[in-house]
Amino acid sequence: MIHIRLASLSERMVKDHWERTVKNKVNIDEIREYLTLQQIEILTERGIRDFNFWGDTDATLRRTKQVESGENIIFYGNKSFHLKAISGPVFENERLAKYLWSEMEDGNTWRNIYVLNQITDLNITYNSSDFLLNDGSPRQAQLFRSASYLEDFQLMPEFKSKLEICSDEVVVSDAHTRRGIPRDVLINRAQIYEVTFSVDGKNMIYIGQDLKCEDSYFGSSLIIYHFKKIYGEEIFNKRIIEDLSNLTKGEINDLEIEHISEAKELIRERENWFSINYTGLNQRQSR
Repeated sequence: MIHIRLASLSERMVKDHWERTVKNKVNIDEIREYLTLQQIEILTERGIRDFNFWGDTDATLRRTKQVESGENIIFYGNKSFHLKAISGPVFENERLAKYLWSEMEDGNTWRNIYVLNQITDLNITYNSSDFLLNDGSPRQAQLFRSASYLEDFQLMPEFKSKLEICSDEVVVSDAHTRRGIPRDVLINRAQIYEVTFSVDGKNMIYIGQDLKCEDSYFGSSLIIYHFKKIYGEEIFNKRIIEDLSNLTKGEINDLEIEHISEAKELIRERENWFSINYTGLNQRQSR
């Protein structure tokens, strides 16, 4: 999935925010007092101490799904895509948002924060007519709202070719999830799996997809990476939920989301169970 976010750098406020946390990194020590202990652990578990951040308002999330860790984001403004990144940890923190970017006149903030990794400048200009309506006719009205998905739009062949030429800059994927590829790409085989493990009396559950269908793959979660490095893969219990064939990438993504929601509902009734499918604060899912 490729998230689209408006960042019009001709606007003074946006440019100031951009310079503050995208063009420049923020050190963990500068913001430590605004973070929860869990957020500090998530941010620093790979030994990284300097970060680029961006954030969404609640109003943005009412129009589109929240960015999750490991997803592609393209920023646009002034008729061009001008930067792409891969999202790192995602969390909600109003105090940090106010510190980094202040607040709007109505008191709202960009509190739905995500780390930006693998930042790359782009220079891909477009016109509204490069994108098609559902009936295949060129689009003439306003192209994007402030947040949407690139996959939501049909592309004119000429513009699609332009993106494909720059595909190494626009779409970043890994072999197991191939995040960022178009939703209509047909996948011959895939699995939706569940990983559970326990550390210090706390039980963790993670739902993921694997397009390589390898028993030794336990997911892209940073938490799994962390505990695998410490304890080894022996602590993980993996179960295949669905073995899939001949589905589109979009259908597989949707099934994964359904199973994540089901798992989170299930553990609400269990003591000391946590979902590590990282969204928002990755809040405790037990009573």
